Amino acid sequence: MTSGNQAPGHQAPGHPAPGRRTPSHPAPDHPAPGGLPGELPDELATLWYLVRRVAALMDQQGETLLRRELGVSLAQFLVLSVVDAHPGPLSQQAIADRVGLTKGSVSRQIDHAVAAGLMTVRVATHTRRENAVTLTAAGTALVRQGDALTQAARAAISAAADPADLTAAIRLLRSLLTVLEP
Repeated sequence: MTSGNQAPGHQAPGHPAPGRRTPSHPAPDHPAPGGLPGELPDELATLWYLVRRVAALMDQQGETLLRRELGVSLAQFLVLSVVDAHPGPLSQQAIADRVGLTKGSVSRQIDHAVAAGLMTVRVATHTRRENAVTLTAAGTALVRQGDALTQAARAAISAAADPADLTAAIRLLRSLLTVLEP
């Protein structure tokens, strides 16, 4: 980068030569330290990007932890956790809404859980069009183990954040949900 009063080929201090990348000037397709892929148009775009990136990284870490320690996917664990937290009639659509999966994905997770002996399915008494799902003792035990594992992982992440910043972030996200949810 040159300016009118610099000789050609002379770079301004702190700027890389054209086509050259430094740690402080990463390639546009690689996030810079702090997670941003370069300049974003405004603060809301930056917030959107950071929320998605943090959520993806947390999901990735959860997936790795649960597969390594319990042999189940994050999606499987989430479905089991919702069934555990909501005893009684619960439709596949209600589970899907709570965990952010499609109804078809929830159906596959339920099939896997039944095959693994973690859940039972029967026709719901209130309507024949829905199934009633319940955890087996093995499913409940797995959820308890997973809860302990994920609690320890969340504690490690929380320790890295200032409590006031975490509270402010939660407050902001709740406000945005109020605006965005139908």
